[in-house]
Amino acid sequence: MIDGSGVTHYIRAGMRAITTAALAIVALLALSAPAEARLRWERCAGEADCTRVRVPLDRSGGMPGSVSLRVIRLSFARRGSGHLMYLSGGPGGAGIPEMLSVLLEVPELASRYTVIGFDQRGTGRSGLLRCPELERDGRLRSTAAAEQCARRLGARRSFYTTPDTVADMEAIRQAIGAPKLTLFGISYGTELALAYARAYPAHVERLILDSVVDPDESDAFGLAGFRAMGPSLASLCPEGCRGLTSDPRADLSALTAQLRAAPLRGSWYDRRGRRHSGTLRPTAIADLLYDADYNPALRAGVPTAVRAALAGDAAPLLRLLAAGRSYALPTHPRLFSAARYATVCEETPLPWPRGTPLEDRFHIARENALALPPAAFAPFDAEVAYADEIDLCLRWPDPARPPQPGGGAYPAVPALLLQGQEDLRTPPEVSAHVATLVPGARRVVLPGVGHAVIGADPSDCGRRQLLRFVAGREIRPHCPRVATDVPATGVPPVSFAALAPAAGLDGRVGRTVSAVDATLDWLDFAVSPALDGGESGGGLRGGTFTHRGRLELRGVVVVPGVRVSGAEARSGTLRLRVRGSEAARGKVRVTRRGRLTGRLGARRVTAQLANRPPRPLGIGARMARIATAGI
Repeated sequence: MIDGSGVTHYIRAGMRAITTAALAIVALLALSAPAEARLRWERCAGEADCTRVRVPLDRSGGMPGSVSLRVIRLSFARRGSGHLMYLSGGPGGAGIPEMLSVLLEVPELASRYTVIGFDQRGTGRSGLLRCPELERDGRLRSTAAAEQCARRLGARRSFYTTPDTVADMEAIRQAIGAPKLTLFGISYGTELALAYARAYPAHVERLILDSVVDPDESDAFGLAGFRAMGPSLASLCPEGCRGLTSDPRADLSALTAQLRAAPLRGSWYDRRGRRHSGTLRPTAIADLLYDADYNPALRAGVPTAVRAALAGDAAPLLRLLAAGRSYALPTHPRLFSAARYATVCEETPLPWPRGTPLEDRFHIARENALALPPAAFAPFDAEVAYADEIDLCLRWPDPARPPQPGGGAYPAVPALLLQGQEDLRTPPEVSAHVATLVPGARRVVLPGVGHAVIGADPSDCGRRQLLRFVAGREIRPHCPRVATDVPATGVPPVSFAALAPAAGLDGRVGRTVSAVDATLDWLDFAVSPALDGGESGGGLRGGTFTHRGRLELRGVVVVPGVRVSGAEARSGTLRLRVRGSEAARGKVRVTRRGRLTGRLGARRVTAQLANRPPRPLGIGARMARIATAGI
């Protein structure tokens, strides 16, 4: 599965420029050291210094030209304290704004090291490559757009690979006069760090690897990500899916098969109460699971929504898909270069040999996929695997340069590997394998955390271990589970008739009370971090709600034919008006303890509900919202 970021979730979720807060931290730490004599440094980004290092486009000399690399330096540490080079994700993320965003999370690094960052060749302000066709493709999987991009870039497309950037890193090291580097990479940046450590082991002091990519990965179908889905769904499912399902992975496999036979249509409602139609397809659901790397709470709601879809109700899953759309919006080219990203086709393992005619590639990829056991792609299928690098690269010309070997053994240097247990883009099994190859590596796994630990871990455990590591202190490998703050909720009823009457009541009145109970159950989920905090939104099947200080409902429909309106009083009691074609109409109150009283269908009713009015988000949920917003 293509990783659209590294730590680019900072950018996609709102950090679309160097923030005022980042500049404030830079100013707070400002005690700049004098510039190296060989480079001309100029003040930039507040109290930082910037320069340019010019490198050849093609180091073999076969193609003329050069690339001017934009380099930034934060020099607030004592002289002789060492250099740390930050390596951005993607490939394609602009390194300088990303680095400053990360330093918001660990500003202590700029007090311990001279921190160096740069926009990798083809990104940001280092000879930005542009491919407008790909820039409009948020998922970066359009075969036609990639083919047009390849034609636009021409022969120079071959010189924006990992080995080229590794050589650029060495050129920067020499230019700044650093004997050794501590390398800090996130996602694709870890691949750069590991490749550099092999190529220039004598110049590596330490490795900090967050969300590890294996430079030797040869799996063309990204099977490790599929293998991680089942454990993550089970891990995140509220209350262990008790009373819901014994195997959320098997449920999703069954839904994939069902949707291949007949896609499921349905509707969802936005925060203005507008109805939108949609169709469930396996690839979109897989996208949702990968998008939830940046908000594991989103994934926590999937098992219930899948159970609903298996029963023929697309609405809960369509609502989750809508909540995840922001993670796939195209990013400004200056912050994320789609053209640079397209060069994954130059070095990513693909399921056809070099020299395969373009028209034969998909057939060969399909044959290779079918040669694998169907369970290899579970809970999805091979068609989902085609939807990323394979589709993107189907008509990308063969790389002009042969694949370059990964290199020798890794140097025996201190190394810290940070791993989110819920990460599908760089799954836990990858970092576990790489940790066995780097002598003396220490690995920290954070349960409940997804991709890019620094910035996505509200427990702060990963950050603390990073600071212990750079201080030379013992690492504590066990971090507490980060709660999603997503409640366990039932599968929403698909009809009024399907409801059992509330205890002690019968007929329409009893079912109406059960409908109010089901409405509160769904609202508890809707205002959780699964839907980005749910401060406002549409009802599951109509109406709207707000939850800013107090809960207000305007014709919210969860059970078809039952419309609930009302607001929360200062006491916390919900005062509700119940209407609808199926409902026993009337007015009721629901206390904080779930006690319902009032009149429905001209009858006085009293009942104890299974659900209570949603409460304001706890501190853990608020921290999760802040982390996933990139603030």
